[in-house]
Amino acid sequence: MSTPCHVLIGFAEALPAPEVVFSLLSAGHRVSVFARSRDLPLGALPLAGLHVIVGPEADAKASAAALVGLMTGADAPDFVLPLDDVGLWLTGEAGIDPARIAGASGMQAAAALDKTVQVEAARAAGLALPETVVVRVPGDLDQVLPLPVIAKPALAVRVEGGTLGKGDATYLRDTAQQQALKATLETDMEPLLVQPLVAGQGEGVFGFVTRTGVVGWSGHTRVRMMNPHGSGSSACRAVMPDADLRARVTAFLNALNWRGAFMVELLRDADGTAWFMEINGRMWGSLALARRQGLEYPAWAVAQAQDASFEPNVPENAPNPGVVRNLGREILHLAFVLRGPKSEFHRKGWPRFMQSV
Repeated sequence: MSTPCHVLIGFAEALPAPEVVFSLLSAGHRVSVFARSRDLPLGALPLAGLHVIVGPEADAKASAAALVGLMTGADAPDFVLPLDDVGLWLTGEAGIDPARIAGASGMQAAAALDKTVQVEAARAAGLALPETVVVRVPGDLDQVLPLPVIAKPALAVRVEGGTLGKGDATYLRDTAQQQALKATLETDMEPLLVQPLVAGQGEGVFGFVTRTGVVGWSGHTRVRMMNPHGSGSSACRAVMPDADLRARVTAFLNALNWRGAFMVELLRDADGTAWFMEINGRMWGSLALARRQGLEYPAWAVAQAQDASFEPNVPENAPNPGVVRNLGREILHLAFVLRGPKSEFHRKGWPRFMQSV
């Protein structure tokens, strides 16, 4: 068991924030949050502090300085636990001592934010990987691609002009669109991942890596994506990943020298192949499913930060929690369905509105 301490989490607008707060409070910790606004539902919870800081999307340097200020002084929190990719980037940019980060830091955090590192580790681990082209210079787009494809930023976030942002994904259906994209790229471009479009059901594989291996396995399959084009789930069901998949994910994590909580995102097609999408180096949206099974990943992350030899007490024969839903995302799902598909590829399986209702 961990010793009660003071934990700072953020950004508090992130989807898993409420479950993270509940997990840490149930373990006896004091919890403070940092957020872009004070207007948050979390404000109704018994927090030790709610700190509004400028988001790095507005000023990356000022945001990092603000986090340094929160983690400095006699009354500063003992640990910081990032909740999203922006928070993960910010803890690294602020130079927070890795010993005070309850979660990914250093090379692990870098890998979690760079998909070029992830695809190489996934390939080496034997995970099913869509045919992937890494575009580092415009000329890389001259090669034959398995059209239609999606070209997406390899970096989860990147700084440009003093602010943090994320590039847009582009669908390429023919060689004309391929060359049109090439014409927009610059020599010092950020890398892109180009992959064929894969139709399937989103899945997540979760667990916790200790010195002795992976424990506390769990997972989910998406009942619905918030955005049918591809996004986080609005409703999901608990599942247990099979032994073969667990072995491949373990090899992948070992290649990254991973420790602590993880979320590996997959896409399972109609033939049953689970294609690797990415690893998230922070907490995830369906955390309620895991917590209903007694898997307190956030509290375990703090315990591991306190003691690297920590081994969690994983409950046996936990009941299956079934389906959990996020009401806000379910409503947004209907809005996306009404807006309609962006391409013929997506039109094939596009949900019908009344069926979604």
